[in-house]
Amino acid sequence: MKNVTLTLGFVAVLLATGAKAEDITISWKVSGKKINSGYLPKLASDGIQNVAIIAETGIGLHAFESELGSYGLGVVNWTGLSSYLYSPPQTTPQVGHAPSIAIAYDGADNYDNPIEVHQGGQESESSLWFQIGSNAPPSFSGITWSSAIQYDNGYNATVAADLNGPSNTSATVVEVHQSETGLSALWYRVATMTLGPSPSISWGPKLEINSGMNQGYAPTVSVANNLAVLVAQGSGGALWYAIGVVDTTTQSITWTDPISYSTTGYNPTVSVFGDGSSSYLQIPEGWVVVEAHQEDNTTGSLTYRTGVLNGASPTSITWTPDADTSFATGCYPSIAIAFYGDTPSGLGLTETNETACGSAATIDYSFGYLKAKK
Repeated sequence: MKNVTLTLGFVAVLLATGAKAEDITISWKVSGKKINSGYLPKLASDGIQNVAIIAETGIGLHAFESELGSYGLGVVNWTGLSSYLYSPPQTTPQVGHAPSIAIAYDGADNYDNPIEVHQGGQESESSLWFQIGSNAPPSFSGITWSSAIQYDNGYNATVAADLNGPSNTSATVVEVHQSETGLSALWYRVATMTLGPSPSISWGPKLEINSGMNQGYAPTVSVANNLAVLVAQGSGGALWYAIGVVDTTTQSITWTDPISYSTTGYNPTVSVFGDGSSSYLQIPEGWVVVEAHQEDNTTGSLTYRTGVLNGASPTSITWTPDADTSFATGCYPSIAIAFYGDTPSGLGLTETNETACGSAATIDYSFGYLKAKK
């Protein structure tokens, strides 16, 4: 478990004596603080020291901007500097729609290796493109991106990197996207990213999730020690999740059937963290998950819930009974759990959202830590 070996040990123990899902809550230390502006912001963490956001500068096909941050004493220290994404040797910013970002951590050389996927670009609106990059220690002052490469066609792509895998020099990457513009079948790819100052990536085949059973919109995927958790918006705003076991040899995932977890909700986001062992996180289940979504399809309350995953190959999430706890107002939430963050529990949660729907608006962030109820 690379994140454990690279920290100073457990900052403290989370849920010290076999805590259950109903015992996990979030203590917010920062709530609704402005960091930037943009459209459809997405957040990623390397799981140990740094975070990044990516967003469009406007509606439709627009340039992308990113901003970096690092964990501090109960906060995220954002640089305050937004940077356009470029594909060398281009001199104009990368243009597209609905970008998503993930960050893998190179435990051998202390590099951050982000991957970005997006829909459309200068070439085509439905084409899907990716870029990989490096963010060098010790300053982690900026991401150097590779050229953008088309890898598929689709809509609303999401990407995640495995922060809990066993290797310090490579990471499993999972990408999911819609086949059509609206509610439609979801497709995915599994990749292996080789980490370091000159990262590379090898994609597996394009595969349909459960033969189209999982019809969804606005998917978000997260992966921890080859366990993938996918959330999506279904028909009429119904929310569902699926759990998948990643086979890195065949670069495929065995998914559960979709499981409903909320009557209605919009633009869900999810983050899972852990390695499945009873020793890690000090809970028998071994994986912790946090989900957040909009209560309505317009600007309004954002809510979260926590849960745990049971067993070596879990097929369901045990959610907290205090479901859908409001924590902010806005649209398009995005969340990331990290082991570091100077929190009493040793697990921090960063969240970003826009303050208004449907246009480029202020991007706020919140930060808190997972804790056991007393």
